[in-house]
Order: sequence, then structure tokens, then C-alpha cells
Amino acid sequence: MGDEAELKTNIIMGDILITHGDIVDRNIAMKSIKNIIIGHEHPSIVLQSGVRSEKYKCFLKGKYKKKILIVMPSSNTLIEGSDVLREKFMSPYLRDISKFEIFAIGDKIYDFGTVKDVIKRTKNSSF
Repeated sequence: MGDEAELKTNIIMGDILITHGDIVDRNIAMKSIKNIIIGHEHPSIVLQSGVRSEKYKCFLKGKYKKKILIVMPSSNTLIEGSDVLREKFMSPYLRDISKFEIFAIGDKIYDFGTVKDVIKRTKNSSF
């Protein structure tokens, strides 16, 4: 009939682990892994000024057990994702995201700094 796609739980490319992010696979030899890329949560950030608010998909960059962790936004145009400033994450990779950097997607990539810094700025004023 044709070529069949093989489903994989994880993909390792050199020192990069690409995984969904809903579980930590204990069978992976993490010693050689330096970077982890996950989806699962699909982060976004809501910016508010008065009654107006805008939601932007974003990448998160932080650490998981001394490894660089990148959290991917949703690639589906209908799914905006979980607000990094207000929602709790379910992924075991994301226990404390306060030191994670936020990179929002718009007409270009916007570096918002860390989650902790953005929360501090939003308490003091609106965007």
C-alpha cells in the first residue's frame, strides 16, 4: 500500500532529546543529553492593558536537571496554549518555571525576560 510512518515516543538527535513532555522516560540515558525539547503544555503569555488583553504563543527556555529545556508553543493555529503567568503546568519537566525565559511570537521574536521578572513587572504596571 505504501510507506508506513513509525510512531516514536522520543527522538534523540546527537545531544538533543525531543519528547512530548507529558512523562519523563526513565529508560533514556540522560548523561549524553544536553538539550531537551518538549511540547505538551504549549505556553502562551497574556498581556493586558486596562480591559484589553492579547494572548501570544511563546517559547520557554530554562533548565531541567542541568540540561537546557525548550518548551514549544502550539503549532495549531486554533490552540493558543497555557498562560505561563496564570496557569499551573502538568509536565514533570516544569515544576518551577520562575527562572524560565519567555520568547513571545509576533511579527518577530520578543524576549520578555524571565517569568519571575514579567510577573514582577505586571504587578507594578500593565503592558
